[in-house]
Amino acid sequence: MAQFGPSPHVATILASYNCSAACKHCCFDSRPGIKQRLSLEEIKKFILSASSFPSMRLIVFSGGECFLLGRDLDRGVDYARSLGLMTRCVSNAYWASTLEKAKRRLNTLYDAGLGELNVSTGDYHQSFVKEDNIINAAEAAISIGISSMVIVVELQKERRVTASTVSSNPRLVNLLADEEFAKKLKIIESPWMPNSHDEIIGQSPGLLLNRSTVMQRRGCDSILTTLVATPQPNKIGICCGLSLERFPEVNIDWKEGQSLQDLYDQCAQDFIKIWLYVDGPERILAWAGSIDSSINWEKRYAHHCHACLAVFNDSKTLTVIREHYHERVDDVLLRYAVMSRHSRDNLKRSRAIGRGPGVCVALPAVGPVPVRASPAKLSYTGEGRPRS
Repeated sequence: MAQFGPSPHVATILASYNCSAACKHCCFDSRPGIKQRLSLEEIKKFILSASSFPSMRLIVFSGGECFLLGRDLDRGVDYARSLGLMTRCVSNAYWASTLEKAKRRLNTLYDAGLGELNVSTGDYHQSFVKEDNIINAAEAAISIGISSMVIVVELQKERRVTASTVSSNPRLVNLLADEEFAKKLKIIESPWMPNSHDEIIGQSPGLLLNRSTVMQRRGCDSILTTLVATPQPNKIGICCGLSLERFPEVNIDWKEGQSLQDLYDQCAQDFIKIWLYVDGPERILAWAGSIDSSINWEKRYAHHCHACLAVFNDSKTLTVIREHYHERVDDVLLRYAVMSRHSRDNLKRSRAIGRGPGVCVALPAVGPVPVRASPAKLSYTGEGRPRS
């Protein structure tokens, strides 16, 4: 099918949810002792399938704790490199208890082609992995030549560990005095989110979704642009992966013999995914709240994935979506067409999206872009997922 709209450029491998830590509120409930994992053959199959997309650029190894894959991690990185893809590993740096150990472990990954290392820390992580490990990992990665190093710090209202405290670590202060080191290191913060829409982690008021901030929120830049291999080889995520196990709408069955391209094309015709791409979960949630004022959506969500949990799991929100989504179809598809016209180089070659029942955006070579839909052919199942 001719491609129109977003295309996947990131493929994430959650080969296992096994982890050396058991952080509270982990989005995947990762912890030590989980046995299920993808085999190396399954990892390579996914990488090869993902590489068939011309837009694909980056393979991310995460989890769980991807370093627990041992040498299969190195082999996976090397295989991705052999296909011309960039690579990133996301870790808690448990393996970097000393600088020497960190260098020894990262050297083999660097030789395999690792381009970026992300390590996570914060109050929850540091219950299991010391801050020294994070500094060891950063120093080792940059010293051996890994091109990009990112430290991600948990963000919540009440906390001991912040980006500022990490940056003030005496060892890191000395390292950052080197201009080349400083160029390669980023320290960022990301809201720590619970794995249920009913749970709340305290955040500063300015970060929380409310009537005054909702228009600052944008469409989801992960939906339809990221493919995720989960520990179940017959499941593929169609967004960044956070909490995807908690809503099947973004955790799709990959059938035997089905190409990843065919699976993606089916997902790209799903209205709820298009809507998330255009408006994002926060705006969908606020819209539902404007119809049913009993929906409790304000001052609860700092992370867009947390808001997405509410979109797919809150019964009142799902009811509003099922009963009223058709009111939004034309508007959403029109903006989707406009967004895609600006974001796709091959728009002139595209003729339509969603030739299946229910949604169609026609794209003639010249003239205005008509957008039409057949709401009568679209319906929501009990899970809130649109189907023909």
